[in-house]
Amino acid sequence: MMRLRIGSIMRISEEQFGKEASTICKLLYVNGKLRLHDLRQWVAENDGKPKTKMTQYTKAFTKMAASGCITAVLPEHTRSSTDRYLAAEEKEAEKYMIATSKDLQAIKKAAQAQIDAETMMAEGIGMKRKAEDSLGPASKRTARKTDDDLDIEVDDAVFFAINYEKFTMIFRNNAIVDYATERINYTAGQVVKAFLEYGKGKMKSLSEDDSPSASPIHIVNMIPSETITKDDIVLQPDPLNPDRKPALQDVVRAYIMLLKTDQAGFIKSKDELGANQFAVNFSKLRDSMRRRVFEGILREKYGVATCRIVRILIEKGKLDESQVQKLAMLPPKEAREKLALLHTKGIVEIQEVPRSADRAPARTFFLWYVPLEKCYYELLVDAYRVILNLQQRKQEELSMRSRLLDKLNREDVIQNMDLLSEGDKAELAQMQKVIQRLETSKKRMDDIVMIFRDF
Repeated sequence: MMRLRIGSIMRISEEQFGKEASTICKLLYVNGKLRLHDLRQWVAENDGKPKTKMTQYTKAFTKMAASGCITAVLPEHTRSSTDRYLAAEEKEAEKYMIATSKDLQAIKKAAQAQIDAETMMAEGIGMKRKAEDSLGPASKRTARKTDDDLDIEVDDAVFFAINYEKFTMIFRNNAIVDYATERINYTAGQVVKAFLEYGKGKMKSLSEDDSPSASPIHIVNMIPSETITKDDIVLQPDPLNPDRKPALQDVVRAYIMLLKTDQAGFIKSKDELGANQFAVNFSKLRDSMRRRVFEGILREKYGVATCRIVRILIEKGKLDESQVQKLAMLPPKEAREKLALLHTKGIVEIQEVPRSADRAPARTFFLWYVPLEKCYYELLVDAYRVILNLQQRKQEELSMRSRLLDKLNREDVIQNMDLLSEGDKAELAQMQKVIQRLETSKKRMDDIVMIFRDF
């Protein structure tokens, strides 16, 4: 599945670290893992100006390693995290002759702590602090150091691989910013982006429930003043001086309160860390984004009225048929038909509540409800199935044009595309159009997979 994100990962790497980082990602995809020594050797053999490019590639590789976009590969990483956890659990269990339920919990906790400690220790492996001439004058050391210089350097003997979790974290943050921009406005999206940028160095895992906390003063310093002063939010005027414009901190605070009270739950308070401390609420945003995609698919497949029934059942809980008809404002026949359709598709289920011991249908309440987790799982399986179908369709389209592909791989055609006939050029344009549409569809389905599985 990660192969579907190759293009997005290369694009983000190029935006953050330069064009050389995109080439490094491509080499890592081809080889799986790479050392800085191997990268320098590749530059010397394949680049026309190896001396000028060597420094740029080294800086890009070092920046990617420092930011966590690529991570060191150790021998123990050849074993899965589950196998390492089971081995640590078995080693802890040897300390007990007869383990009680309380001991079993302690064993699991100790094994998980050991795995977490190994993960934390592996973060700094492969990087070391750059040696400096401490005996030289301080003015010369300062003059030699520029903005592109880093205080660390990469060990040539350590292999590195792409850290997919880090890039998925970037995709999640971008999706949250787009969601806030679409739901509220551009400035609200920039406020959320400032929260995520402020704590990006402290976010280590996708399973975190919230981002590192920040105060409105921190957010004001990270957003351009022209973005805050767009006058796209109305604040209560100052009673003493109505003509005075609100301060930047007041505008940001108003946006934070708006994001906090929004139904999607973008921001939450973290009063345990002190006053005026806020963070992005990842836990609630996961549910909000999943439900948004779920309701969008329902609306597209079954219509607005059917989506309204599902939304009512999610918000109100278990309801009988008469209550659904009343709240959805639908005729009894139409509501019954839509509930039957949703039940056939497995979107809603029935809970029987008997009023007597014989469980007679006449003396039983039939309550409708939506099993959300089951629906989310089915949507994820459907997304996998669609991606597989799209990949098979792509292979079929390419196999239908095998003669054209063989011609395109010829050396003379690669050097001179004018050797193709008009029919071949038209067929090539059609093939590129079809492949582009298929890849776009796969990218959209992968976005759904990220929301339901990775975020």
